[in-house]
Amino acid sequence: MLKFLLSAEGIISGLLPLTILMLAGAYFTFKTRGVQFRRFFGAIKFSLCIKKDKKGGVSSFGAVCNSLAATVGTGNIAGVAAAITIGGAGSVFWMWVSAFVGMAVKAAEITIAVYFRKKGGKEYFGGPMYYIKEEAGNGALAVIFSAACIFSAFATGNITQINACVSAMETGTVARVVMGIIFTVTVFVIIMGGAKKITRFTTAVLPVMAALYIILCLGVIIKNISLLDNAFLAIFKGAFAPKAVTGGAVGSFYITLITGAQKGIFSNEAGLGTAGLAHAAADDADVKTQGLFGVFEVFVDTLLICTLTALTILCSGVIINYGKTASSELVAEALKTVYGSLSAPLLTLMLSLFAVSSVIGWAAYGITAGKFLFPRNGKRLFCLIYPLFCLAGAVMNVSLAFRLAEFFNGIMLIINVFAVLYLRKTAVSVLKE
Repeated sequence: MLKFLLSAEGIISGLLPLTILMLAGAYFTFKTRGVQFRRFFGAIKFSLCIKKDKKGGVSSFGAVCNSLAATVGTGNIAGVAAAITIGGAGSVFWMWVSAFVGMAVKAAEITIAVYFRKKGGKEYFGGPMYYIKEEAGNGALAVIFSAACIFSAFATGNITQINACVSAMETGTVARVVMGIIFTVTVFVIIMGGAKKITRFTTAVLPVMAALYIILCLGVIIKNISLLDNAFLAIFKGAFAPKAVTGGAVGSFYITLITGAQKGIFSNEAGLGTAGLAHAAADDADVKTQGLFGVFEVFVDTLLICTLTALTILCSGVIINYGKTASSELVAEALKTVYGSLSAPLLTLMLSLFAVSSVIGWAAYGITAGKFLFPRNGKRLFCLIYPLFCLAGAVMNVSLAFRLAEFFNGIMLIINVFAVLYLRKTAVSVLKE
């Protein structure tokens, strides 16, 4: 029995969801005539020009911020550092490839979520569990998806984020408990205010957080601009011949490819269906253009922020111990080359902002899943339990949480992508316009 469970975990957490996503991405890329390439700059311009909602509701701008708040987490810092040390600089190339493939899937899932969304009272709602049940006609899979979404919120969106932040501070048990309590109270206060309060938080924090981190990374890259060519050379050369870049410490093309692609998916959440949950709730969502936000969100998360982290490390000249898993300490060393003693508090600030934004963003997804499973009291029950995982994340060994995160993310992706493919005609007809 144990062998069977471990085997199932390996399949669901490993190559299966990655393969399904890549095939679905290739399909939607072909069928939509490459919407992510055709409308790439248009999607960025459209997303940047979207106006904030002035009526106090959930707008498309708020949906973008909610989605990005959930995806832009500590994985954009610690995850990228781990990808480079495990898979070499070439893993960044495969991260880019997975991003462009993921753009097509994310555009499709957002389009379908908005197309089939419902309206209850004054609020819109929708997402994978709803189009799986109502349009694909499978209530059992909708329930499984919702349950997996809640567990992913606990693991992916909460424990792993808080743990990465607290671990970077290198503090004792008492300090970890104190930080966990602070995160717990903060998250509880925000999410008890409901969707509007969550949106107000993400729209206020996300732009500032992203801008600050971009400036920090650019400071290192600009100072070491002469090494930028070498950094890109290492990325492209290492993508196909990792031994040539890592000195043999990372010699497997397969490891480089898988590491980069998996870290990219873990970061931008393409295929999980979470972005559809956010955009289906937007009051002003237009099904004809909403899919463009999927392209923009993957661009910001992976092609911009993850790439800046990678270039900061590769341009800084710090020693990279290939083959040995590193975390945020590698980024701290890179920042130290420019900011000196300020690098530690600056990185701690960024990790804290990234962690909180991701925890809050995932809370919105968990609330929707909770309401689907338990319409009467699912929201309140989730809001009471969810913040406590911040305390757990601050003090526990996080290796189990990462395994759970990958497992439940795999379940969500497999179910959602098959549902999106089942409803592919709707997505393709809209995205081709």
